[in-house]
Amino acid sequence: MKRLKKLKPAFWDQEHIAGDHPHAGINFARKWKLIVIFTSFMALLPLLVMTLVEFNLTSRLIEDEVKSSMSKNLRSAVASISIFKDTPKAAIDYIRYIKTGEDNDIFVVNTEGTLLTPSVFYGKSGIPNAFNTNLLMDKTGIEDHVAANGKPVIIEYAKIPNSTVFFVLVKTKKSLTDLWFKPRIKLVGYLIVSILLIILSILGMATYLVGRIHTADQKRSIALHHAEYSNKLASIGRLASGVAHEVNNPLAIINQKTGLMIDLLTMREEFPKEDRLIPLANDVLDAVKRCGTITKQLLDFARDMKPNFQPLDIGEVIDQVLIFLESEAKRKSITISMDNKKPIPNFECDRGSLQQIFLNLFNNALAAMEDGGKLNIMVRPETNNKVVIIVSDNGCGIPSTEMNKIFEPFYSSKDDHYSTGLGLSITYGLVKEINGDIRVKSKVGEGTQFTLTLPLITNEVNHGK
Repeated sequence: MKRLKKLKPAFWDQEHIAGDHPHAGINFARKWKLIVIFTSFMALLPLLVMTLVEFNLTSRLIEDEVKSSMSKNLRSAVASISIFKDTPKAAIDYIRYIKTGEDNDIFVVNTEGTLLTPSVFYGKSGIPNAFNTNLLMDKTGIEDHVAANGKPVIIEYAKIPNSTVFFVLVKTKKSLTDLWFKPRIKLVGYLIVSILLIILSILGMATYLVGRIHTADQKRSIALHHAEYSNKLASIGRLASGVAHEVNNPLAIINQKTGLMIDLLTMREEFPKEDRLIPLANDVLDAVKRCGTITKQLLDFARDMKPNFQPLDIGEVIDQVLIFLESEAKRKSITISMDNKKPIPNFECDRGSLQQIFLNLFNNALAAMEDGGKLNIMVRPETNNKVVIIVSDNGCGIPSTEMNKIFEPFYSSKDDHYSTGLGLSITYGLVKEINGDIRVKSKVGEGTQFTLTLPLITNEVNHGK
């Protein structure tokens, strides 16, 4: 039973596994059965019909041939004794020299039905009314009959000239069946093998086709799920943009009023000198400035802008992105270090694309690490007018069997429902759009390293000019 379960296709229990999924309403097992039954019927019906027709025609041909042979034998026997004056006696003597049996029962009978020679089917000679003379309607003929022992037989008869007796030749129909059926036992074997091969081919084809449909339906369901989730993220992004815009107004008021308070405390002598007030007010201004920076970054990320290639400071862009991940890093006690000692002059890129690339890479790194992990970011210039950014972590790593899938759309190694599987796919597309290259190295249990290579100055073709 366990071996049979291994042969069961993946889609067989799909309706039970995904019965609650809003996009899973196809009974793949039922479709497989319908395909197998219909295709088997259409493929095997002509084969079986042709086989039955061939068997029927062959049996008739052999029966006609046997009857013709019986007629020739009787005519030959009649011709051989017609030269004698006492033909009845000659017929009886002729029978004595012929070997008889169920397949060749030949005897002589008179018009009263009395056997003049013994018969396998009708008894010994001299028995009156042993044979039904109603069958002897003409001088010669052939009839289908049932013998006294109940066996179906073929009776061929011929009247002996110048007498009132008949030659009768009897053959069982079983002997006819043996003549055409036994040579066809091999054909029956070939037929069974052909049917088995056809059925196995149909089973394999149906399993393959329904499996492909099942895979396509799964991809469709995943795509719909991710589309719904992406729409939700877009709505959240628009909401965050609106909230950031609205927060800027009270932040401006707080900043203005706090600045006024500091001016009043420092410029007017009538206010009492309190050493603790000025530092507290400065702390408020610092907090307002930090909130303003965050809201500005939210607005920058939410704004749908056309690519604008301009001189950029890579370190500044990385710092802007890390602002969003600071709280997550603190929550997981992750240490973030950036090595950007050498400045990168003459670097041009689209700020939004670069922000999205870094955000996706840093997010993946944080998600892959446990508490107390380390995220290292290193920026290095290359001699061939390129710059290299290396993002490495000491997280769980990526199995070698999954390395060729990480840049595919909707692929995700995360078990939660919040991953869209689009981050690295979008990152790969953005890197290629700016004529860059991205490579990955990983080892399970040790970590992952992404190496991003970007040109210092992007071609004008990609500038949108």
